Amino acid sequence: MELRLGDVQETALIPLAVRANETKRENARIHDGKAVEIIETLGIDTKDIDRFFSHEGVVARTIMFDRTVKKLLSKYPDAVCVNIGCGLDDRFSRVDNGKIQWFNVDLPDSIEVRKKVFMEAEREHMLAGDILKTDWIKDIPKADIVIVIAEGLLMYFSKEQVRTILHNITGSFNQGYLLAELMHPKMMKEKMHDTVKHTNAKFGWGTETGKELLALDPELELLKESSFWDEMKKYTLVGKIGSVIAKNLNNRLAVYRWGK
Repeated sequence: MELRLGDVQETALIPLAVRANETKRENARIHDGKAVEIIETLGIDTKDIDRFFSHEGVVARTIMFDRTVKKLLSKYPDAVCVNIGCGLDDRFSRVDNGKIQWFNVDLPDSIEVRKKVFMEAEREHMLAGDILKTDWIKDIPKADIVIVIAEGLLMYFSKEQVRTILHNITGSFNQGYLLAELMHPKMMKEKMHDTVKHTNAKFGWGTETGKELLALDPELELLKESSFWDEMKKYTLVGKIGSVIAKNLNNRLAVYRWGK
């Protein structure tokens, strides 16, 4: 199997490697058997794409995103979930409640690779599309509530591109929630990241607070914003120290709502 991914899509290998290696630990905090299978089948050397800070960050965000999705699904069990920029993520298997319709959306090259290692199921689907456009949205069924997941994604786009993505979401779905990972502007230099620096990916736009997205789309309401330190500090001394001396610089999970 060949992996032919664009520069940004290549970063999908980072969380994949982290989830695989964490799963194999004795006291694993997350479990992703599919990630283990893919990494081992492809024989990927994870040395440069699984370093300490990225590892702890990915574990934390996985736990936080999964927890938030599950909480929303407990309130809206029939929601449609749309995972934009899905890469090789297998969140559906971790949060499935037996009712949801789930759509993994990414650029054509990413979906082509994904189809080599994932199978479509009755309630889990793959869509190739450009999230800066809206043509892919026609394949998503109407629903009272849509949950859109943007994990490890928005920081690779410019401010105007993020505005477009937000408008595409709120303008296409009547009501729902957006779970977005946000990065601080001071962290936008690729060389500061212990794994991204080994790729050709470039960051775009960062935010000091999730409130900055409200200026881009007046339909959004910010419900909650949580630093990854909130989870990371539970496990390591570095996490505890970081949550104090660099509490505003880590990536965050911001939860938004739109519609009535």
